[in-house]
Amino acid sequence: MKMQHNRRQAFRINDLLPMRDRPLSTQAFEEAKRRIGVRSRQHARLREIVGREALADLDQHPVVSEQLARALEAIDAKLNYLIGMQMLHEAAQERLEERPVNLSATGCAFLSDELYRAGDPIEIVMMLPTFPPALVELIGEVVRVEEAPKGRWRVGVRFVFRSEEEETTLARYVFSRHREWIRLQRRHQEARAS
Repeated sequence: MKMQHNRRQAFRINDLLPMRDRPLSTQAFEEAKRRIGVRSRQHARLREIVGREALADLDQHPVVSEQLARALEAIDAKLNYLIGMQMLHEAAQERLEERPVNLSATGCAFLSDELYRAGDPIEIVMMLPTFPPALVELIGEVVRVEEAPKGRWRVGVRFVFRSEEEETTLARYVFSRHREWIRLQRRHQEARAS
């Protein structure tokens, strides 16, 4: 994995991720903004039931029982597993193609069969190999297009709309991969020195 440091002070990583891209019309762009971060009615309902407002009440009522805390952690782990399985199922339905991606929390670059122009709105869906796996849907604006081999195009995208949750997920993933890259670099340097 090769690392770069972006002019905008955002870490960038090169990775191989399952993803898809598609151009958006103005109407599709507005519709995508409305549904961003909500992959299904069930997810929307779950967010409604267990929203941040409902969870904020827990701060006012400290957990008294250590057993209750362990039980809640076990439930959380099981829910994470189930959400991960659902995400994998949704990824299969999305027909994601594994591609090299240069990714940061603010944008990405990738190869596409689709010819875009700078300023075009675009939807990107990608699966991040986290636990549980994270299927993120991002709305972006094409900022750069370059011709690539085999009739493909290298497309640079700036994310213009994503949910707060997806922004956090992306930032954590990029940071985690960056730390991993630093560890690998140190090991290589230590191996050369010995």
